[in-house]
Amino acid sequence: MPGYTLLQDVYMSNGTLYIVANDPNEWPPLNAITSSGYNLEWSDEERRLREPTKWHIDIVSEAEAARRWGNTVWPVNDWTFFVNEPDQFLYHYYHYIGETFLGLVRLYSSLDPNINVRGETKLPDPARMILRHVAYDEWINWSTLNWYATYSAWPSMSVETISQWEQRAYMTRDNRAAWRFENMLIADRGASFRYEKVPGRNHRTAWSAWEGTQNTSSRWWWEPVRRSVLRAARVDEKIVDRPSIWANWKGSFIGDYPPTQADLAVAKEAHKLAPVVITYVSRQNGGRRLLKDDDLLLVKSLKELTERRGWKFNHAFMEKMTPEEQLRLAGETTILIGVHGNGLTHLVWLPLTPITTVIEIYFPGAFSKDYEWTARALGLTHYAIWNDTAFTHPTEPKVDYPPEFHGNSIPAHGPSIARIIESRVDGKLLDTRTPKST
Repeated sequence: MPGYTLLQDVYMSNGTLYIVANDPNEWPPLNAITSSGYNLEWSDEERRLREPTKWHIDIVSEAEAARRWGNTVWPVNDWTFFVNEPDQFLYHYYHYIGETFLGLVRLYSSLDPNINVRGETKLPDPARMILRHVAYDEWINWSTLNWYATYSAWPSMSVETISQWEQRAYMTRDNRAAWRFENMLIADRGASFRYEKVPGRNHRTAWSAWEGTQNTSSRWWWEPVRRSVLRAARVDEKIVDRPSIWANWKGSFIGDYPPTQADLAVAKEAHKLAPVVITYVSRQNGGRRLLKDDDLLLVKSLKELTERRGWKFNHAFMEKMTPEEQLRLAGETTILIGVHGNGLTHLVWLPLTPITTVIEIYFPGAFSKDYEWTARALGLTHYAIWNDTAFTHPTEPKVDYPPEFHGNSIPAHGPSIARIIESRVDGKLLDTRTPKST
């Protein structure tokens, strides 16, 4: 899986990763495992600069390893998550949590296909995460939720950044000693972009890890992390455990296949089994936002809907909230709605239920795969909204970024969006193909 690789006994000396193997031809191309860590840009020269050299990764024979390092090999036990990405993306909430972090979890969790709805797993916490190109001060100062989620997902795990990596390299600078990492999971954005479904801006780097583990991953592969993070934010356990209501339901509404009659019956009853919470993540204090009057009408429409149906409505300005407050809000949410933007990354903390849906508002004509792909990878329904019209997979729009994509005059017809939400919660789907019989 380009960009996401599981390895045993990885050596590091003077900053270079080494694989000890007597036949290099048995290994995939090394540029599918890692890159130079250079920024993701798209000129031919920049692509060339991302190619790894023997200073980044190499294969040496057992005899050569013994000649170089002898008995001066220091074991680094248990699991290491090695993130070889430039700081270009790792300070960003979505690009870290929704891509790199999600890909790490997907691949690691595939080692336990029996993870259950309660998030119970045989897998231990990884011992450490190494952020190869990231300065610690910058990482913790840019997005609090990145490090908050990382530490709370795996409380036993430590985080090393560029300083610690350089210290390890310094201690082996003469290449007469090495560190041996017992188990290593490598995540590398540059390497993942060599996968045919990840190029350009259309698809997500975690696609490689997700698609390559479909036959070995539990339906509940994300649940250990989701539950651990929400518990760290002191979310009520009844809310954390909400997916357990549907522990025996095997269907989905992500658009990959038509729902069965049984699936539709489950969806129609779902709102009776757990509270319905609609959360609107506002971007009205930011750059990309709705027309002012449309924002006011949308809030009015959602308030009227939730009051009439006895549901809960959250009008959220995430930038004004603590990490715990944001996570508590996300953890209880059934319908997450907002303009395309970082706040929709909170979809990863939503409970997996038959009616959980992410509703993403775009300027008409615009579309991106960011939150759409991430939502569906987690088993959640995604709707794209163009003013008063909704789209969903497999008939979503083509990816396009018109000039108005980042503008401050995005239209959204509140009453129409409220009707779309009500229909979804009532178990009515946009996909009108005839359901398969059970």
